[in-house]
Amino acid sequence: MQLPRCLVTGLFVFTLTAGSAVERLPIEDFAREPSTGRALLSPDGKKLAFVREYSGRSSLHIADLDTNKLSRLDLGEALLLNDAPKGVGDFTWIGDNRLLINTTVWDAWYGVLAVDWDGGAAMPISGYEDNKINLHGDKSTYHEVIHHFNDSDHTVLMLDRHEGGVGRVNRPDILKVDTMNGVAVVKEKNPGEVAHWMTDFNGAVRLGILSHGAQSGVIYRESADAAWKTILPLKNRGGQLRAVGFDAAQGRPLVSGLTAEKRWTVFPLDPATGEIGAPLLSDPEYDILPNRPGGVVDNIAMAGTIFSIKKQALVGIRYYTESNRVKWFDKDYATYQAALDHGLPNTVNLFVNASDDGQRLLWYCFSDQDPGIYMLLDLQKHSLKSLAPRMSWIKPAQMAPMLSVKYAARDGLVIHGYLTVPVGHPPKGLPLVVYVHGGPWVRDIWGFDPLVQLLANRGYAVLQMNYRGSTGYGEDLYLEAKKEIGGKIQDDIEDATRWAIAAGVADPRHIAIMGASYGGYSTLFGLGRNPDLYRCGISMAGVTDWPAIYENSDAAQDKAARRYWREQIGDPEKDLSRLQAVSPVNFAEKITAPVLIIQGKEDQRVPPDQAKRMIAALTKAGHKPETLFLSNLGHSFGNQQQRTEIYKAMVAFLETNLGPGVQ
Repeated sequence: MQLPRCLVTGLFVFTLTAGSAVERLPIEDFAREPSTGRALLSPDGKKLAFVREYSGRSSLHIADLDTNKLSRLDLGEALLLNDAPKGVGDFTWIGDNRLLINTTVWDAWYGVLAVDWDGGAAMPISGYEDNKINLHGDKSTYHEVIHHFNDSDHTVLMLDRHEGGVGRVNRPDILKVDTMNGVAVVKEKNPGEVAHWMTDFNGAVRLGILSHGAQSGVIYRESADAAWKTILPLKNRGGQLRAVGFDAAQGRPLVSGLTAEKRWTVFPLDPATGEIGAPLLSDPEYDILPNRPGGVVDNIAMAGTIFSIKKQALVGIRYYTESNRVKWFDKDYATYQAALDHGLPNTVNLFVNASDDGQRLLWYCFSDQDPGIYMLLDLQKHSLKSLAPRMSWIKPAQMAPMLSVKYAARDGLVIHGYLTVPVGHPPKGLPLVVYVHGGPWVRDIWGFDPLVQLLANRGYAVLQMNYRGSTGYGEDLYLEAKKEIGGKIQDDIEDATRWAIAAGVADPRHIAIMGASYGGYSTLFGLGRNPDLYRCGISMAGVTDWPAIYENSDAAQDKAARRYWREQIGDPEKDLSRLQAVSPVNFAEKITAPVLIIQGKEDQRVPPDQAKRMIAALTKAGHKPETLFLSNLGHSFGNQQQRTEIYKAMVAFLETNLGPGVQ
C-alpha cells in the first residue's frame, strides 16, 4: 500500500521533491459528480450496485457483471412535492437480487425502501417512505440493518431506537422485518440496559453490551433459545465497550475497548468466563477501531473489522494511522492483498466486500492524487478486472501530493494534519488556505479531495489539522476538546497556522481560512480572534450563534444529540454566557477581513437563520460580507451544478482577496 510522504520541520527536514507545474484545469473537472461511487458487490457476486448522479440527484445503478447490462433504479423521485431532490443516502444488499435503501431529501434522512435490483417488488419499510403509523401514533424511523438472512422473504434484523415514539434512543430493540410485505415484529426486547447488540452469522442474537452512565458490561447466551447470562457486570472500564462481531471459527465474540495507552481496539471475549483477552492489534499513538465516527473514503470506513461469511471468521482489521493500513489474520486474504499491491503499487488498495462464496472480491484502489477505481478479483477465473473509475477525467500526474505533518500546540499536545502543496513547488513561502474540518468529532484523512485539489491547482497550499476532539488519536485527545469550542480547539487551529509560518511553508501576508459546518464556525471565530493573521475567510454553513443552534437545528431536536451537545459543547442554560461569548455573531465588529458566507436554503443542521444573523451583524459593523445562498441545498456541497457554483465562488473570492496562487 502507498503511504503519504511526510513533511515535518524544526527537528526534521523536508522530504518532498518538486515536480513540474501544471496548467489551471477547469473548475468543472473538480466539481463533477463521480461516475461510480459507493459500490458494493451482491451476495452472489454477479451484480454491482453503485451511486451515480442522475438529473441532479444521487441515484442507484446496478451493473450485471456477466452481461455488462446497466440499469437505474427509480426510487419514486417524481412523487415528491416541490421537486424535492430525493436521493440515495446509503444502501445494502439483503439478497442476491434485493436491496435496502436509505433515502434522503435535502441531505437529511427520509426513509427506508426495499426493492429488487430491477425495480420490482418495491416495499416501503420506515420513515416517510412508509405511510403506516405505529401504535403510538408516531412515524417509524428504524433504518439500521444488523443482519440479513438471505431467505425467500428477504428478512432482516433492524435496530429500533424509538426515535419516532416511546423509548430511549440508546436502548434499542431488535426488529425482524419482512421486506417483501414491510411487516416488522419485535425479535428482541431490550431488558433495559443494553446499548449495543450482536448477532452470530446465523442471525441469532447472542450478546448485549450493558451501559449505565460511565459503566459498561456484557450479557451473553449460547444460542437464540438459551437464557441470558451476565458474564461481565456493570463496571467503570475506562470507556464504553462496544460489540464488534462474532468470530465463529474461534468460538468467541469480539468487543472494542481501551488499551493501557487509552487507544481503542479489538479484544476477544471469553463467553464462559467473561475474561477480556489481549488486544488483537494495538498502536501506541492511534486508535485501531475508533469508538466514534472516523474517516470514510467513498463510503468505506477506514477503520473496521473484516469478516468472511464463507469462513465465518474475522479475517482482518482495517485501521488508520497517518494513512490506510490493514492487518490480515487470514493467509488467503493476505495473499490477495499482496497481489493487488504488487500489481498496483501506486495506490492504496482497499478490500470492499466479497461474494458469500468468497470467489469474487471487490477492491477500491486510490491515492491522494488518484480519485480511485473499483477492481474485481475473480478467483475462479484467476483474473483482476477493472470495473469502473470514479473520476476518469482526472489525471493523477496533474494532482498535488498530500503530505503528513504534525506540530505541537501551545500546551505541548501533538496535533497531526496534512499539507497539500501545488505541483511543481517546494513547501516554501506559499500562499496558504487553512482548511478546517467540520464535526468537530470527526477527522481529516489522507486521500483524494476534489476541493483541496482545486485549491492546489489554483496555486494555494492547503493545510488541514486534526485538532483536539478529532477521532482516531485516542481517548485523551478526544476528551481534551470537551467544552473547548471557542477555546483550546481554536488554539490548535491558530497554532497550525503559526506553525506553517514558522516552518517557512506559508507566506505570512497571504493566508486565508475556510471551512464548512463547524469548520465554518472556526473560520469566523479565527477571523475575529486573529484579525491580523488571515487576509480573508470563507464560511459555509457555519454556526454563528450557539444558543440559537440549540433551538433550531435538526440535531438539537434529537434527544440523544441534544444530550451529547450539552456534555461536549455546553448547557445552553448553565453555560449561556460562555456560549454567547464564543458566538461570532456577538463579536462581528472584530471581523475586519473580507468574508464569503455560503449557505444552503434547505439546510436543517445549520439553518439559514444562522447565516442571516451573521450577515446582519457584519453589515451593522460596517463589514458587509459576500454571500451565496443556494436553493435546494441542504447541509452539503450538493449536486454537480451546485458544487460548481460553490467552487467558482470560492476561487473567485480567494483570487480577489488572498491574491493569485503561485504560477
